[in-house]
Amino acid sequence: MKIILTVGHSILKTGSCTSADGRPFGGVLEYAYNKNIVNQAAEYLRSAGHTVDVLICPELKFSTSKEEKSYKLARVNSGGYDLAVELHLNASALHNARGCESLYKTEKGKKIAQQVQSRLAAVFRNRGIQKRDNLYMLNSTTPTTVMLETFFCDSSADCALAEKKDVALLIAEGIHGGTIICEPQEGSAPAPSGMLYRVQTGAFTVWKNAERMKTELQKKGFKDAFITTVDLGQLFYRVQVGAFSVKANAESMQKKLKKAGFDALILQA
Repeated sequence: MKIILTVGHSILKTGSCTSADGRPFGGVLEYAYNKNIVNQAAEYLRSAGHTVDVLICPELKFSTSKEEKSYKLARVNSGGYDLAVELHLNASALHNARGCESLYKTEKGKKIAQQVQSRLAAVFRNRGIQKRDNLYMLNSTTPTTVMLETFFCDSSADCALAEKKDVALLIAEGIHGGTIICEPQEGSAPAPSGMLYRVQTGAFTVWKNAERMKTELQKKGFKDAFITTVDLGQLFYRVQVGAFSVKANAESMQKKLKKAGFDALILQA
C-alpha cells in the first residue's frame, strides 16, 4: 500500500501547541509524543513492503489551528495514497479516562481501524472502534482514512504502559495486518518525551525591548523569532526562536544563536 501517516495538531506562531496536554496530570503532550513515534512507525511499515510518507505540520507558521486543515488535506488528497492514518492521543474532562480508540468512516476504514484496535487493545483498555462523520480528516480525505486515539495523554497509568511498549510497532502492525519483524534503525527516532524545548534569547519587562531583540534576530536570519508572555508575579516578554519536540533540534538552534552572538538557553515546557 501507499500510506501517509499524519500527526495531529501543530505549534502556532505564538509557541502554543494546539494539542491536548497531559503533562500537568503526569502524562505527555499529545503532539510531541506522536511526532516522536511517527517516523519509527513509518520505518516499520516500509520494512513490511509499504510505501510510506510522513506529514507533520510546520511549526511556528500557523496563526490558528484552522490552517492545519488546509495544509494537510492538500497533501493527503494529492499524493495518490491508498490509506491515511492520523495519530492522536485522547484526553478527558476529569483526566480519569483510559484506553484506546480507533475512528473510521468507510467500510475500508473500518477494517483498518479494527486491525489497529486489536493491536493497541493488547496493551491499553479497549474502548472499541467508532464510526465518525464529523471530523475533516475522515470526511474530506480522498484515500481511506482512520484516526487513532492511541491512549489518554492525561492518564499517568496509560502513559506508563506506553513507556514499556513499542507503540510505533503496534500501530504499524495494525495497519499492515500482521506481525512485522524488524529491528529499528539506530538513531532513527528519539525517545518520546512529551516535552517541548524552547530556545530563549531574552526576557524583558518592557515590550519594546523584546520587540527590539526580535527584530535584531530576524535581521540576522532567525526569521522564526517570536515573543511570548509569562506571568511570574510580573509580566515578562520572552524572546524565543523555536519550540521543538526533539531536544537535539533545540540544542542545534542554541549553537547557531550563540555563534551569531546571542545568549541562548533551552527551556522545557
